[in-house]
Amino acid sequence: MSGNPQKKRIDLQFDANAITGILPLLLRRLVRLLVGAISFPVLVDMLRSIYVDEGKKKLERSGSKPTKSALALITGLDTRVVSSVLQDGQNPSQTTVNVNPELALIDLWNSDPFFQNPETGKAAILPIEGRGRTFQGLVLRSIGRNITNKTVLDKLLDGGTIRVIQGDIEQVELISKVYFPISSDYARSLEVGLLESSRVLSAVIHNIQSEPEARVPQQGRWTYRLDPKNYLDFRKKARALLEKQIKEGDELLEEYEEGEKQSGQLTVGIGWYQWGDHYDDNDGE
Repeated sequence: MSGNPQKKRIDLQFDANAITGILPLLLRRLVRLLVGAISFPVLVDMLRSIYVDEGKKKLERSGSKPTKSALALITGLDTRVVSSVLQDGQNPSQTTVNVNPELALIDLWNSDPFFQNPETGKAAILPIEGRGRTFQGLVLRSIGRNITNKTVLDKLLDGGTIRVIQGDIEQVELISKVYFPISSDYARSLEVGLLESSRVLSAVIHNIQSEPEARVPQQGRWTYRLDPKNYLDFRKKARALLEKQIKEGDELLEEYEEGEKQSGQLTVGIGWYQWGDHYDDNDGE
C-alpha cells in the first residue's frame, strides 16, 4: 500500500522550508570569508560544476542513469548547461580559471602579445589612460567595464605588483607576476576554517544517510542569555575546557593510530570549537 501523497508533499515542503530558512546564515558566513579572495563568477562556475557532479553521484547511488535530462531535473539547470559542464569536466586541456579578477589581468598582461613588449616578450610598460594598448584597455579586456581603472590600479599597487611611472604620460609597469589578494596568515586561517567546516558537514551527511546506531556525535550547546560583560570570562573557561578535551582527543587518536601509512586505512577525527556573536553587525542570529 502506497503512502499518503499529500503527507509526502507536506513533508517535502517542510524540509525545503527548513533548508531555505537556515541556508542564508550559512552562505553569509561563507561569503564573508570569500569576498576579496575569490570572484563571484568563479564561485558560480565552481558551484555549477559541483552541482552537476553531485547530482550525477546521487542518481548513480539510487540506481538511476545520470542522463542529461535527469541531471537537469535534479539540479534545476538547463540541459545545455549540464552538457557544457560534462564536456568541460572531460576535457583534459581545460585551463584553470583565475579565481580573482586581478589575477586574470596579470595573466593576460603576461601572455597576450598585444600587451607585451615585442623585443623582450614580457609585459609591456603601458600608459594608464586611453584606448587600445593601455592599462585601461587591459582592464577592459580582462575584467570588463564594471570596475574602474583606479580601483584595479590601487589594488595592484597595495599588493606591490605594479609601479606607476610619472611623466607627461603616466605609465604603469608590472614588477611582479605574483599577486596576493589576501595575506598568507589570512589564507591559512581561511583554508583551515573551510576544511573544518567541510568536516562538520561530512558528519551531518553521514548521520542523515545512516541508521541511528551508526551515527556519529554531531551536536552543539548554546544559550541566548549571556550578559555581554561575562563573555570574555566565558570564553576563557570554554578555552580551558576545550584544551583539556583536545589533549584527551590526541591521546585517543594516538591509541588507535597505526605506526605506518598503508592502503585501506581510514581518516577519522574529532573537532572542537566555540562560537558566538563575535560581530557587531546583525547577521540574522
